[in-house]
Amino acid sequence: MPRIDRSVSRRSTIIQLAAVALSGIVPVCSATKPAARHPLNPARFAGAFVNWGPHGREVTLQGWEKWLNQAPSSVVGVDFYAQSTWQDFFTFDWVPGIWKKLNPARNVVWSVPLTVKGTALKDVADGLHDAEFETAAKAISEAQPKAIIRMGWEMNLQSMAWFAKDQEADYIRAFRRVVDIFRRHSSGLKYDWCPGWGPQDSPADLAYPGDDVVDYVGLDVYDFRFEGSAAERWDHFYLKPAFGLQWHKEFATRHGKAMSYPEWGVGNFGDNPFFIRQMHDWFVENESNIVYAAYFDVDGLWPTQIDNNQFPESQRLFQRLFGRES
Repeated sequence: MPRIDRSVSRRSTIIQLAAVALSGIVPVCSATKPAARHPLNPARFAGAFVNWGPHGREVTLQGWEKWLNQAPSSVVGVDFYAQSTWQDFFTFDWVPGIWKKLNPARNVVWSVPLTVKGTALKDVADGLHDAEFETAAKAISEAQPKAIIRMGWEMNLQSMAWFAKDQEADYIRAFRRVVDIFRRHSSGLKYDWCPGWGPQDSPADLAYPGDDVVDYVGLDVYDFRFEGSAAERWDHFYLKPAFGLQWHKEFATRHGKAMSYPEWGVGNFGDNPFFIRQMHDWFVENESNIVYAAYFDVDGLWPTQIDNNQFPESQRLFQRLFGRES
């Protein structure tokens, strides 16, 4: 959900790629009490979207794994394919290959735009941009044939080019058409349908494209400046609201799908270890039905990076909870 510059310069340059009243935080002692249990597979919840750095996200992600004492190549990486124009689909077709070159063992979650600003979803659904998606599918499947494709994410946010309100039928047709294109390139790809948490700007479930083209039901969750204490905010704005965490679990269960959390993070509210604790405990509670979670470790419209000392209490707790025990 944080918006960052996900554009990429050419290979020959240093590459920079990217893809609400105040309250106090509960005392740190209550936020850092021992968890009910440690996850059986903490790496599953330790994925991340990280900075590109001088050599690529894979190198930065390796540093993230070391910081959390996770085994090499054990966490998923997240990236964004193309960004703002149809030409991007062709210009950036080399990016998946960089991940493969630096680490063939890494699996990646690719967030793929379902359209761009100025192009109606109907045009995509009618096949007018099949060539762009063919290029993306070929590039990703050749580099990561078992990648997770997060198509047209956060379709319930008005800021997205593929905002589904009042055009849900076209969103569904476009989603299904693009999945068919990707499937022709690799049978090992998985597809993640991922709203933004809460009511947002439209009801997300009206844009569900169908069980036959969805493998995982995702949800992006960020700590915002909502009213109330940290505990009240968790209960009212994350756990129990329409299209919140409980809805996510019930919706995924009803459709027989595993859950995912492709983006989550603190920062908009500030240093909030309580939110870190609650997200961790939600992951542990639902461990058997969550395929992956990925922290948004890049500062965008608001700061979310957690390994750079800007949120010290959250950082210490995150490292302890999501790190592998020696």
